[in-house]
Amino acid sequence: MKVAIVGAGSAGMTAAYNFLKHKDIQADIYEKGKDIETRTRNEVMEGFGGAGAYSDGKLTLTTEYGGWLTDYMPEDELEKLIDEADDMWKNLSEVLETESGFNYETTKDLEYQCSRHKLKLIPAKIRHMGTDNCLLFVKRISAMIKQSDNIKLHCESPVTDLIVEGGEVKGIVVLENGEEVKKYYDKVILGVGRSGNGWMQDIVRKYGIENGINPVDIGIRVEVPRSVTDSFTDNLYEFKIKYYTSEFEDEVRTFCVNPGGFISVEKNTGGLLTVNGHSYKNKKSDNTNFALLVSTKFTEPFDEPVQYGRYIANLANLLSGNNVIVQRYGDFIRGRRSTESRIRKNFVVPTLKTALPGDLSFVLPYRYLHNLKETIEQLDKVMPGMADPNTLMYGVEVKFYSVRIKIDSKMRCASLDNLYCTGDGAGITRGIIQASVSGLVAAKDIIENK
Repeated sequence: MKVAIVGAGSAGMTAAYNFLKHKDIQADIYEKGKDIETRTRNEVMEGFGGAGAYSDGKLTLTTEYGGWLTDYMPEDELEKLIDEADDMWKNLSEVLETESGFNYETTKDLEYQCSRHKLKLIPAKIRHMGTDNCLLFVKRISAMIKQSDNIKLHCESPVTDLIVEGGEVKGIVVLENGEEVKKYYDKVILGVGRSGNGWMQDIVRKYGIENGINPVDIGIRVEVPRSVTDSFTDNLYEFKIKYYTSEFEDEVRTFCVNPGGFISVEKNTGGLLTVNGHSYKNKKSDNTNFALLVSTKFTEPFDEPVQYGRYIANLANLLSGNNVIVQRYGDFIRGRRSTESRIRKNFVVPTLKTALPGDLSFVLPYRYLHNLKETIEQLDKVMPGMADPNTLMYGVEVKFYSVRIKIDSKMRCASLDNLYCTGDGAGITRGIIQASVSGLVAAKDIIENK
């Protein structure tokens, strides 16, 4: 059996890993970015390893965060698959410990504190790989694939189209030396990641693939002293908190918490810059950073949430001269831009030295600004110091995952036979571990029915 895997991120790598022992399956992996040996830290979203390669490497070992796979399978089944995917990550990276001991009494106390202020804390067991160990995992799985007899890796080989005949996917179209070449396969697994979301939208429209629209998450990255968050991060490592604002009743959530972490720049497709954060296993800063995201689900007739998110990010790039904007919370609530002198005197020292002092109110709509301010004030009630004037806000952070492909429990596309849709690019996951699970499920189904 011949299988094409489009995209070498978490989903694609996991699918390939599970094909290694099945020599009767010949798999080709097509990645539009560079190999892990040649891609750089600036190429955050594309290349072997996907967006996860240079990420903080947090595996969220819970069914409640990181995707919507519980919409397709029972929770107990997903729990077993998460354990199986986690085994692959921890065994290849040799990061065997999780970051939270889950002291029951302490966790319950933190949940109680949050509930008093209309904050919902969702405790989650975390395996923190760190950017350093995450990269080690990616390099090891790359070496295994390159040494195998039945899997071939094709980097810098963008897939431009599918071959569809009679309601079935027969293969893919690959750009080789400037020419489109048709390649035929029995099965195709799409794992194009967030950077491939626009491509996925084009495929959806071209072939009439059934889909829904996911929310778009737009917000900022917050940076505070570690002491502000230690009461939570010492027990949970990553606090996952949701809040519904009073004025607009919008959902705001914390995401990707990095104790001792560093702010980073994320370069998206087309050169669009957004802000992100990460942390190492063996190197720490004095700060904690995390994303604060407002989730917006648009209704008819508007169905372009990715374009809306890109518009906001483009505006930030325009105003900052293609830099990340940083603003003191004290300046933000006073309605004034931060300046280099104010940032220089700020108690919290920014970990992203290239960020440009500015004013986020020229970028984000009022509704987002109000939601973020209200949420920071609520968080300050359980983490005193969060709403301090010295708190830093970086913008903008946007998570692109809008198109959700209609699939079954085996990740099979409902509209086209022989097509599997996995990971963040298909809009069904939003994190490393559930993306890995989706690739695992697709591979298992192909193996069982070869």
